[in-house]
Amino acid sequence: MPVICLWNKCNSKCIMCTNPSDFQDRDPFEDYSFTKLKRRIIAAKIFDKDGNLIDDKIILTGGEPTIHPDFFKILSFIRKKFPPVIIELDTNGRRFYYPSFTKKVLGFGRINIYTSLHGFDSKTHDAITRTRGSFSQTIKGIENVLRYKTLGLHQLELRIIITKLTYQYAEKILRFIKEKFPGVDRVVIIFMEMEGQAGKNFKIVGLTHSQFKKFIPKIAKWIDKFKEFRFYHFPLCTIEPSLWKYTWRTLPEYEVTFVTDCKNCFYRKYCLGVHKDYLKKVGEKEFKAIRKKYIIKETGNPYQPIQNVLNK
Repeated sequence: MPVICLWNKCNSKCIMCTNPSDFQDRDPFEDYSFTKLKRRIIAAKIFDKDGNLIDDKIILTGGEPTIHPDFFKILSFIRKKFPPVIIELDTNGRRFYYPSFTKKVLGFGRINIYTSLHGFDSKTHDAITRTRGSFSQTIKGIENVLRYKTLGLHQLELRIIITKLTYQYAEKILRFIKEKFPGVDRVVIIFMEMEGQAGKNFKIVGLTHSQFKKFIPKIAKWIDKFKEFRFYHFPLCTIEPSLWKYTWRTLPEYEVTFVTDCKNCFYRKYCLGVHKDYLKKVGEKEFKAIRKKYIIKETGNPYQPIQNVLNK
């Protein structure tokens, strides 16, 4: 699906941002002008040569897309140019603190909102964003999205990005989401990408799959408590086979690779692979071929290839 970077600025200073260090040095009014963004959106492959819809989503990301000065003009342009598409906003949710903003965005219809929670309270969340008050703004924003969802919300997805600073209380964040936002459509656990600022701050935020693996059983207890649950950025050998049906392939092919032992794995064709930047930072010793035989029921969806796993 087309991913359009809308803006290179953000209203938080997150130390685990995956954008490169020079990202915010670009001239936003030149590189992300409304005119240039229109060209990029038109160039996105939404329709084939016969005018048939080939992708039903456009993702708007950043930086923080909602603070673009022409944000509403961009939404209006997309909705008029591509009426059927779902507009997906990858946002920190802070501007949804304002009810008028929330209602105006949802009024465009068929809106997906993806927002990350980095903690279960102000202390834990704001320590990651390095922006005082960001937790309370994000929480109020999520409340407003759910309050006005009938205006045009398609899906609300809450994400937990797993790093050294968050992994030990991921279960507490899940409990908070369940208690505070039982109406959320999807919850996603995302293993960090070690690129951009996250790679630069590896000593502070870096985590290995081996360190996190022992916490996965605690997280698994919460899966059935939500409408939908997913794992992003996890090679299959880092997660229990019973959880493979929740594991999605979510990274572009050019960012991942397979290590030496992968050629001996029975399930390589279903696997995401390993992020190349992870291998640069950590190495490949953790990743071992899975040789136990399971019966795999396939979905036919290349992004979520496994529907179920049964013992042979």
